[in-house]
Amino acid sequence: MDISGEHPAGGPPVDADQVELLYESDRMRAYRLRLPGRRTVVVKQPLGPDALKRLKHETAILRRLRGAEGVVQVEPTPVIPGALVLRDAGGTTMDRRPMPMPTAEVLSVASGLADALAAVHRRHVVHRDVCPGKIVLTAAGGVLLIEFELASTFAEIRPEFAHHNEIVGTLPYLAPEQTGRTGRPVDQRADLYSLGATMYEMVTGEPPFGTGDPLRLSHAHLARMPVPPAEADPDVPVALSDVIMHLLEKEPDNRYQTAEGLAYDLALLRAAAPGETVALRVGAGDVPLRLLPQSRIIGRDPEIRALGAAFADAMTGLSHGLLVSGPAGVGKTSLVDELRPIASGSSGWFVSGKYDQHRRDLEFDGTRQAMRALGRLLLAEPEEEVAELRRRLRQVLGRNAGLLAAVQPELGLLMGVEPDPTIGDALYAQARMQRIGVDVLTTVASPKRPIVMFVDDLQWATRTPLGYLDMLVSEGPPDGLLLVLAYRDDEVDATHPLTAMITRWRQQGVEPQRITLGNLPPASTAELVGDLLQLDATDAEALAEPVAQRTRGNPYDTVELINSLRRSGVLVLDEGGWNWDAGNLSRHLRQANVVDPWTTRLRGLPTRTRLLVEIMACLGGRADMDLLSIADGHPGTETEDLLAPALDEGLLVLEPGEPADAVRFRHDRVHQAILDGLTPAATSALHLGLARRLAPYPEYAEVAAHQYYAVAEHVHEPDERRLVSDLLAYAADQALVVSNHTMAERYLAVAVDYADPADRHNLIRLQTLRHASLYSLGRLDEADDVYAAIDRLCHHPAQHADATLVQVSGLTNQGRAAEAVALGLEMLGHLGFAAPPPERVQAEIDEGLDLLHRWLDGDAADDLRRPEVTEPDLLATAALINRMMAPAFFSNQDTLAWLTLQALRLWVRHGPISTLVGPVAHLTFVTVGRCGDYRTGHRALLRVIAVGEARGYEPDTSQARFLYALSTGHWYESLEDTVQQAQLAREGLLHGGDLQKACHTFYVSVYELLDYAPTLDVYLTEVDAGLAFATRTGNDQSTDVYLPYRQLAGMLRGEPVEPGAGAEPLPEALAGNPVAVSNVHVTRALAAALLDDMPALHHHIEAATALLPVNPSVYPVAQARLLRGLDLAEQARTGAPGERAARLSELDRTVDWFAARAADAPVNFSHTLLLLQAERAWARGDFQTAAQSYDAAQHEVAGRGRPWHQALALERAARFYLAHGMEVAGTSILNSARHAYLTWGARAKVAQLDRTHPTAPWLSGLRPPTSGQPADVGPQAPVLSGTIDLLAILAASQALSSQTTFEGVRARVVDVLSEMTGATAVHLLLWDDDRQRWSVPEALPDDGRPAVPASVIRYVERTREPLVVGDATRDDRFSRDPYFAELDCCSLLVVPIASRGERQALLVLENHLIREAFSAERLDAVRLVAGQLAVSLDNASVYASLERKVAQRTEELTAANRRLELLSTTDALTALANRRRLEDILHAEWDSALHSGRSLALAMVDIDHFKLYNDHYGHPAGDDCLQRVAAELTRNLRAGDLVARYGGEEFAVVMPGLGTEAARGAAERLRIAISDLAEPHVLARSGIVTVSIGVAAMTPRPDRDPDDLVGLADVELYRAKRNGRDQVRAAAVAP
Repeated sequence: MDISGEHPAGGPPVDADQVELLYESDRMRAYRLRLPGRRTVVVKQPLGPDALKRLKHETAILRRLRGAEGVVQVEPTPVIPGALVLRDAGGTTMDRRPMPMPTAEVLSVASGLADALAAVHRRHVVHRDVCPGKIVLTAAGGVLLIEFELASTFAEIRPEFAHHNEIVGTLPYLAPEQTGRTGRPVDQRADLYSLGATMYEMVTGEPPFGTGDPLRLSHAHLARMPVPPAEADPDVPVALSDVIMHLLEKEPDNRYQTAEGLAYDLALLRAAAPGETVALRVGAGDVPLRLLPQSRIIGRDPEIRALGAAFADAMTGLSHGLLVSGPAGVGKTSLVDELRPIASGSSGWFVSGKYDQHRRDLEFDGTRQAMRALGRLLLAEPEEEVAELRRRLRQVLGRNAGLLAAVQPELGLLMGVEPDPTIGDALYAQARMQRIGVDVLTTVASPKRPIVMFVDDLQWATRTPLGYLDMLVSEGPPDGLLLVLAYRDDEVDATHPLTAMITRWRQQGVEPQRITLGNLPPASTAELVGDLLQLDATDAEALAEPVAQRTRGNPYDTVELINSLRRSGVLVLDEGGWNWDAGNLSRHLRQANVVDPWTTRLRGLPTRTRLLVEIMACLGGRADMDLLSIADGHPGTETEDLLAPALDEGLLVLEPGEPADAVRFRHDRVHQAILDGLTPAATSALHLGLARRLAPYPEYAEVAAHQYYAVAEHVHEPDERRLVSDLLAYAADQALVVSNHTMAERYLAVAVDYADPADRHNLIRLQTLRHASLYSLGRLDEADDVYAAIDRLCHHPAQHADATLVQVSGLTNQGRAAEAVALGLEMLGHLGFAAPPPERVQAEIDEGLDLLHRWLDGDAADDLRRPEVTEPDLLATAALINRMMAPAFFSNQDTLAWLTLQALRLWVRHGPISTLVGPVAHLTFVTVGRCGDYRTGHRALLRVIAVGEARGYEPDTSQARFLYALSTGHWYESLEDTVQQAQLAREGLLHGGDLQKACHTFYVSVYELLDYAPTLDVYLTEVDAGLAFATRTGNDQSTDVYLPYRQLAGMLRGEPVEPGAGAEPLPEALAGNPVAVSNVHVTRALAAALLDDMPALHHHIEAATALLPVNPSVYPVAQARLLRGLDLAEQARTGAPGERAARLSELDRTVDWFAARAADAPVNFSHTLLLLQAERAWARGDFQTAAQSYDAAQHEVAGRGRPWHQALALERAARFYLAHGMEVAGTSILNSARHAYLTWGARAKVAQLDRTHPTAPWLSGLRPPTSGQPADVGPQAPVLSGTIDLLAILAASQALSSQTTFEGVRARVVDVLSEMTGATAVHLLLWDDDRQRWSVPEALPDDGRPAVPASVIRYVERTREPLVVGDATRDDRFSRDPYFAELDCCSLLVVPIASRGERQALLVLENHLIREAFSAERLDAVRLVAGQLAVSLDNASVYASLERKVAQRTEELTAANRRLELLSTTDALTALANRRRLEDILHAEWDSALHSGRSLALAMVDIDHFKLYNDHYGHPAGDDCLQRVAAELTRNLRAGDLVARYGGEEFAVVMPGLGTEAARGAAERLRIAISDLAEPHVLARSGIVTVSIGVAAMTPRPDRDPDDLVGLADVELYRAKRNGRDQVRAAAVAP
């Protein structure tokens, strides 16, 4: 150290020889200072930006520990600014001492440390960093604990899951719970673990797990047990080794609970003579003086196993998440915390967030909390990993990166991006934020670094974060992400948005796995009580039974009640442990308030502490210490001291963090109890005081706004009202960044009322924001009112342009498209773009088309040379036109064309504007609809997209790309390329938050994939995805468009036809959706054409043709024209002769249209052109031309990949030949058509062919003989491989169809496919819908190899297509799979099997002997077997379901009978026998006594003054009293006696074999037992509950009956009550 004469801490100059440097780092400098009189002190000077804060904290801790033995002490002088002056005890820190140490010294030092920690813990301080570097071996031979910088005064600490490079403390010595990876609380026991690690080094020379890599060390603390010191070094005494290992237990509950207990054992070891073997019972003297937080989860072993399974599924992409539900207090959060070590053990992370019941703002957004925690973990990663992640995040997020940085500062720092809170179009902001979150998790999570993301208390989440979680679940979390969502199911009713989400997930087959928690059973409750109090099993059961009667086994209530018993002195700690008096316990339990056990504790807090806790309750469920200090108006250290009593009472817990530690309520019910205990006036005063104290601090402006919002009506002074408006407006802006429209609208409503009425500009801004929020919330009527208010405020059109945009969308969504267009046109007029009168519209459209051609003839580069437009009116105009396109489409095609061309006019005059890209991209609709001009629209859209890409106009360019795919691409490019463009557009629109247009992109794939999907199953996957997306986004119009295609595919696959799917008339709901109506007719016409229903084809294609102008350039137009051509040809051949010429003329025009399309896109249209030419030739009777054209069509379509086109061309050719009497040729081609339909999956069509051609000579072996006679054997053709496959398929179908069990199906399919394909292994995986995973029925391999190749299963599950692999061991996609590790080669054939569109099974065929064992041709055969297999599995499922239902029904009936029998004979309140049971038993005993000659006694028992008891204490207390009396009567009966509830407060006791005196004695014992209960009854003379009893006994005779006995006992009961109550009266009866 350079000593310059300046004081090292900035004090007065000193001589160089006065200072001895002891330690120096970036955070701290320590030196010994020699003072006059040979006195020395140690000066500790914190360094760094938070030095002052750390100094104040440590000073406060050491002040609390003043006088504690073994703890460094503060010296009052000298006072050195910015430094801590400590008493110098001499010596050196232990880390400088050579290790290991002699046993005697170890015991001495350890004993001193145990005493020091005991003193520290008694003062409610936890050191949190005990290690050799923080222990001084003094010159006098003692020990001293130093460095209390990390110490806490809190009784319980809940650390966040921290990155291994960021874990606070000295990692080789830290307790597992301090890593944040166990979910366990950090308390005094963490110090004891650290002391154990230190002692381990003292005896072995190194810490338990060495030093070095932080990740390795954190894993070791969690998962490894150290080698016992006595094994590592035989010289270490076994007893000392046992003590150390007990300190190092992973679970806090299993290690020493107190430092006193450790000191006790060490004293025994020190007292032993050298070399003496000590028989030490470790921990025998370890009895905690107070109850410590429980760390072990009890009674949840199955659920914990389910967590592990869910995590494993998430690593392989088989998980859609995990839902954990249950009422408050059952331990949902504690259970999920068990995933912390599971994630850490896989080098993964655990991040969490929690919603708040009373705060809905950004700070308490649980999803955002979890994402910020993830950001903190990522920031701690090494730079080489961060650099690659930074690159990927920037690439994926694009322009959204700035918005993410504004909401998640940690991720902004990670990406190196400046925050940009600009949300853009408010209508898309919500979906945009949701997409950002999904993209981040998809980019970050991976099986290499898995992430568990836990979001708690989802019942309090708003719709925006729920929408994000919905998107994450619906799209499927990425591999490596386990999403865990917890909520209270008793607070989620049918109207809660979460209910609708879960229902939709279930319907879509993506529902997360569920864990439902309830209260603990009695055995687990006893175990919980035993754990808390260190009781043996017998004592634990004895205490747990009455406790559980009050708590019903709720874990949280049980713990709180036990604590209440301790605080009330019912549980007493002595040398033998915890004890209690049964009577005192019973009285306390009767009076204890289980529902609210906190009120008493709150009242017992010091006044200032209680006020601080109330302040915190007003702030929310959690608050950082800096905020609390400002809110309380006291320094931070004083705030910590004030909170200490509340923490000691277990009301709060500490959450360490940066930049400040925070405290939260231990449970939400504590928070609620505090708020419930405040009067309205007190609550208002607290909120107002908090708001005024926080308002001057910009960093807490949002918190201040929330406080003001709660009491706005109490603010009257004008300046303060304007302040309130400004703060609420700021809070609303923050809420809008994350699309929390609920809170934004609430804040803005008050902000508008409190704003300066003279500030018109501010009022317009506030009202515009509120208007957008009301629209987003669906409160459209209120939005209309606010829009009217905005209109009154504005003097210039541009001022309310933003509001008009929203209003246009609102009117459109209300089905008021015409009004939306009218409003938009009115605003356009104000902006200088007046709409022409109706008679001028066509002329302006024509002028616009001329402008379009001139623009296209110009230089395309001119667009990019134009500067960006910044003039507000032009920007507003462009945005308004863009917003008007949708309502114009649904209301007026002329207006749509005019708007499109006005957008082009703006573009040409002023240059490109981002919001003009979409409107101009509608040009193809205009050019085709108006002029039949396809080429001009194609040129225009390519130019617009090029400009949009060059300028980075997103998501507008994605919108244009979608419109290109929808209206233009198929006329010039292959359908495959066009669908790819639509999918690319979908991604861009999703990133831009435009979910509606993203949903519309499915139009393209639903329309066009139908023509080229290899199978209907593949097609349905896309259609179902579109329907699911439409359902999730509430896009009913798109649902109406997609549903007809879903019904068409389902009908062709042979699925049952839904009511109305093919019937007339059309649903009324489609009346306002001409696109959907057109699609219904097109799909029904196609179904009719394929199923040979020509009248239906004619009907529907006539209707569809009339609707073609609605959407003139979309691909269904081509499908409709093809079907129209087929219909015209049929009508020309078979219709009325007078109409023949007209039909042929229209058919000519159709053929010409296809000729033009085929010239531009032969891949899409050349084969359909040839087919129609063939149909026309047939209609004209030109046999040769028709035959040649059919042949050419078949040849052309064969390589196109158009399955149903090929099948239809074959079928039409076959019908042509059959119609001309050419049976052999026709039948052969028809057979090919049938095969094509079957391969496509059109089973209904195949069945129709079989019905209409029952005698058709299909290929040999394909169809069994229809009679019992052998098939006629004619000339034999060569047996080809295809025929062999067909024979095998027939055999397989027959074999499989006979199986009715899953095991039988599996066994047969293995046999059949092994023989048929030569597979060496065949696996049948069944989809388990309950567990949402694949199950493998066969036994696992003995060699430990996986049962199936997981990578292959995942691949096929995602693609949903069959897979053929020549050699998986050499295929980069699969070669790393452990399944193939020991194989030289492995050919694979994998076929997914679906039933009604839902995944059902997977067939996995393997050949380990040869490569390329399975060909594509063989795949066809296997797929046919798979078709039969699907049917067989369905049958097996039905049989299994029936068997289960029968067994379940039988069991249910048996159980129901038992329950009915029990209910019919048992009193529901007391669980005693009821009146009916009493009569049965009394009569049975009477008959028995009559035969045996024994006596029979009956006692009638009545509770004295019970009506007064009920009136005074209430009926619930009365019920409790009845239960306790019933229980006491039962306990005091003989075996064989019966007590029953006779009615009301009256009981009857049947006592067989007793005479009068014996019965009197038995009754007296019952009376005394009830009195001994000492149940309070203040209105009774005795002050307690008592009973009166009447007894009668007799020997039954034939001339008497049991009613006589009851009557006698009843008389005696009346006498007992009349003579003063609380007595027994008995009547003797003569034999």
